[in-house]
Order: sequence, then C-alpha cells, then structure tokens
Amino acid sequence: MNTISAFRRTLTCAAALAAGVAAGHAQVTITSADMFNQVGQYYLTYANSTSSNSTVAVPLTMLGSPSTNAQAWDFTTGPQDVTNRYDYVTAGSTPYGADFVAVGAKIAQQLTPVGTTNALEWLYFTQDPTKGMLDYGFYNPTFSPAQPESVFTNALRDFPASIHYGDSWSGTTVFYSTESLAGFGDFPVQLTYTSTDTVDAFGLVTLPDLGFLSCLRVHELDEYDIAFDLGDGTGYQEAGTQYVLNYYWLAPGHGMVVQINSAQGATAPPDDLGGQAATLERMFQANHPVTTNTTPTTISGLRFTLSGGVALLQWTAQAGVNSYTLQYTTNLAAPIVWQSLGTTASNFMLDPAAATPGAPFRYYRVVGATGSK
Repeated sequence: MNTISAFRRTLTCAAALAAGVAAGHAQVTITSADMFNQVGQYYLTYANSTSSNSTVAVPLTMLGSPSTNAQAWDFTTGPQDVTNRYDYVTAGSTPYGADFVAVGAKIAQQLTPVGTTNALEWLYFTQDPTKGMLDYGFYNPTFSPAQPESVFTNALRDFPASIHYGDSWSGTTVFYSTESLAGFGDFPVQLTYTSTDTVDAFGLVTLPDLGFLSCLRVHELDEYDIAFDLGDGTGYQEAGTQYVLNYYWLAPGHGMVVQINSAQGATAPPDDLGGQAATLERMFQANHPVTTNTTPTTISGLRFTLSGGVALLQWTAQAGVNSYTLQYTTNLAAPIVWQSLGTTASNFMLDPAAATPGAPFRYYRVVGATGSK
C-alpha cells in the first residue's frame, strides 16, 4: 500500500565484491522484528523529486530479475533531490489519528522532508503478531488535496509476519476520496484497491552509508478500480482501472531499504518498467534497535573467518532447530541492544560490513528457533 501514501532507500569494486558475496549467499527470512513498527524507530532516505512528474532511469541491471540464484543490487548511487525522514509514532498522537484509532490502528508512519518542520503524510497501521502489518488507511494531501484522509473499509495486510523467498500474498480493500475536476467541481470517488505480492529474488543489496545487507526482493502489482459519483442519483459508476508496479527490497534489521515505483497507467506495467520509474527511494540511515534484558538459548561453535573485508560466521547445527538468527552488538553493557543480520535455515551467514573502516567492533551471537515456519 506504500504507493498510495508515497512511503511504501570505487563503484566498480563495490559491485564486484557484492557479486562475489552473493554467489554463495543463503536466503534470509524477514520477520516482523525486522520491520519498522515500534514507536521511536525511524529511518532516512534519498529520493527523486516527484513534483514535476519526472522519471528515473532504472535499467534491468538495476532491477535484476526473478531467479533461484542469489543476486547483487547496487543502490549506492541514485537521485538525491529529496531527503525524507520516516518516524514511527502512536497513531493517536497525530493530528488526524482519531478516525484510524477508532478502526484499530495503533502506529503511524510519519513522513517529514528533511529541512522542513511539518510532517506531510501518515500511514496508519497495526503490527499483528500472526497476521503481520495491517494498514487501516492514510492521510496524504498529495493524493487528494480535497480529501487527504482515507480510512479503509477493512484492514489490508501490507506485509506478513514472516516473509521467505518464494512467498506470495494478496489483499483487497475499499476506500473513498474526492477528485477535483477543473471547471466541474469536486466528485466523490470510490477506489477498490488490490495488491498482489511475490518474493521473486534474493541476495545482497548495497546502500549509501549502510553498506551490504542481505535482502529479499518483492514484486507487487497494485490495481485501482475507480468509480465516480457524479451526483445524478445513479450512485458510483465505474470509470476504469489504473495499475502501478512496485519493487521492494527488504533487509534484516532494516525493513524496506529500497523501493521503486512505476508511473500509474491503464495497463499493467512490464516487469522491467520499460526502463523508467516514477519513484526511486533508498535508505541511508536507520534507528532500529532491538533491546532485551534476557539471554535466550544460543547455539554453540560460533566461528569467525575474515576474508576480503567480509566475515563468514559459522556455527554448529543443532537437532530440532530449523532456523538460526545471527545478531550483533557493538556494546556489551546492559541493556544490550542486539541488531539482526538475518535468519537462515543454514549454519552459516556472511556479514559484509564487519570490516568497514571506522566501524565499531562487533560481538556476535546466534539464536535458534524450533517449530514450523
């Protein structure tokens, strides 16, 4: 649903290293703990300006393609016309939150362009422990200056609680807005929104300042069935369908780190977006701590090998454990803040940022999980 609220982040050497690492890279699992859904979390992105309806070149070498083999995506360069800050606040603390709280929203994602003091947009949601991220609507003057607030008739699952390579999900909701037509006035609009998502690729993504991260790529097709009420007593009349194609890159401990959105059109965009995108947004800074005062059962035999600036961490596989989460911290003083590097069914993982110049020393642990996915 990120398209509606505009949320939904030497180079040759970097690309070569990423490709080499990706060749033997294990698939990761993204969970709710990796996403941004807690009050106080925030992240910053670089994005292109959308004020002039300009587009961004996105060659196939940037997008990649569906594959059963690991890939490498380099987003260290890209448009920096706008810097956005996304803060996560209680839904009721926002100026327009009451209607969304009434239907179940607890958290609001708040967009504020850096250099300004006024937040522009809010996406309202709840993080359900079993269903995942449930969206309840948005407030966005860019979408409709005449009616910025739209509450969904039913909650829409944006991302499941656990996401793996090969997963698919979809959802449909209805919301209402107002369209201003020059010379004719304002008309109520009913939009039936359907999103269809597939995790079609995995590998490593390289980001400005954040370096290499394991990731999954999500292919999402959005469909908007539009109906107008012209005030003639016939109710809402169908006016056509618009489509938007989105790509999201999700990384452990960082959530959505890159998003690319196509322009909307009357037909579904091609998977390669025709080489052009309406939006390209890349994360370069994040505050996503996971704080704990307890010590969970860890896995033994953790071994560390550093080669070419990339750390290979291996551990002893344990009977009854079907997934392992590799975590690190830079400070062992209580309360310890552990950051997730990813979850895997294998007994190894790579940390490409372990030897980043000037980076603090990292302490690692592996936590095992039992039971079915």
